[in-house]
Amino acid sequence: MQARLPFRGMMAATFTPFKADGSLKLDVIPTYANYLREKGVKGIWVCGTAGEGMSLTMAERKAQTEAWLKHKDDISTIIIQCGAGSLKDTQELASHAEKAGANGVSVLPNLFDKPKSTEELVEYMAEVAKACPKTPLFYYHIPMKTDVRLSMSEFLTKGVARIPTLSGLKFTDHDVRGEGYKCLQVDNGSLTILNGFDETLQEAIGLGFTSAVNVGFNLFPHLGAQMFSLMEAKNEAEAIKIQEQVVRYLEAIFKQTGGFSVSSVKTAGSLLTGLDFGPTRLPNKPFKDSMIDALRNDLKNLSLQVY
Repeated sequence: MQARLPFRGMMAATFTPFKADGSLKLDVIPTYANYLREKGVKGIWVCGTAGEGMSLTMAERKAQTEAWLKHKDDISTIIIQCGAGSLKDTQELASHAEKAGANGVSVLPNLFDKPKSTEELVEYMAEVAKACPKTPLFYYHIPMKTDVRLSMSEFLTKGVARIPTLSGLKFTDHDVRGEGYKCLQVDNGSLTILNGFDETLQEAIGLGFTSAVNVGFNLFPHLGAQMFSLMEAKNEAEAIKIQEQVVRYLEAIFKQTGGFSVSSVKTAGSLLTGLDFGPTRLPNKPFKDSMIDALRNDLKNLSLQVY
């Protein structure tokens, strides 16, 4: 019997809170979980790109997993990103996530010896699945970071035949109209394909995506909720206006870094939520005070509430 994880709506890619000295600040998580619940966010994706998972130690990743899983009353669906530098570390994190009670495990490809074919990727994921045999498994497709540019629909088609727990993937790729749409069709549409870019949310919903993992659901979740509602009501024109508003906000957030950066969104997260997520960890350079002040002013100029 296949283990699948149906999910609809908003899943936030969470930040990892740090103290000023760079150590974990897990006491922020209870307030963070309550904030997301109040904003209508039903799921979280922990230790992904925004969560700096690849910059954390194994012990830190396990500690954060355990801290979040104490709040399943607030956040009903918790997926832990377990991709690591080696297969053995990935399996250890996946096994830990399953034992801790995660709803799902997600995995990056190996980032040094990258898979050269969908068959190689299926083999790798099948090995990970052995470590968490009772937990829905997701692939984390983010070629802008991994440089793994394989056909995801082909991977899924091969994967569901060999991995009983394969439940879908996070599609962080701008090609939602092409490859993203093909992924939605695999296995008679039974998989959960999560849109990964804030900038493509409206387009993805229009194509049939029913869920998304976006960092913007931390920053302005009300806009994500509006887009889902408007598209469900067939009001595409208004949904497009909301999407354009999200893009304007993101352009302001990324202005100082010339494009997406974890430092930008994490700093904006603290300013827009009032929660202290702390600095980023290298190689993500923390914002200097002058950069924080400039971002604060830019957000205020967009009439956003800033703390």
